[in-house]
Amino acid sequence: MRIKQALLLGTAGLVATILMGSLSAQAKTLPKSYRGDWYGYVSSEKVGHKKTYYAIKLRFTSKRMDYNFLQTTRANLSRLEWQWGEKSLVSYQRRTNKHHQTYYVLSSQAYQDDLDRLQLKTVKVAGKKTPALHWWGDADSVYAFRQPLRAYAWGWDFEDYIPTDE
Repeated sequence: MRIKQALLLGTAGLVATILMGSLSAQAKTLPKSYRGDWYGYVSSEKVGHKKTYYAIKLRFTSKRMDYNFLQTTRANLSRLEWQWGEKSLVSYQRRTNKHHQTYYVLSSQAYQDDLDRLQLKTVKVAGKKTPALHWWGDADSVYAFRQPLRAYAWGWDFEDYIPTDE
């Protein structure tokens, strides 16, 4: 009888360990250094006699990603006006590349696109090293910054990156 009890307790402990391990792996969230607002510069165009500048504002939280399309007529990207936006529940998985650099894979049922990986990088903007969020996928790659900057333009292909519920 004691052998059966020991086997049952051992099996129960093993099952509990496996379940706790899978729960803790799922409970990991995006680090605080990635969370918050990031801005990507899309492009500009002349509308009538005024030049209009377009930007994307990304907001990452531990469980959600907000994606907002903004515009302004100011070259320094101040006074950005919201045009439309999307929100999506997301989960993140921590990964390491062959150079032992950490990045995060973003997954969401509402947002299914080739841009699904996030990594903090340092890039040069106007000759200065600037922290950036590198957001990339199978074929495309864009950079976002903590403040709106006219650097590393996403181009009009940005519409391919738009998270939608469709």
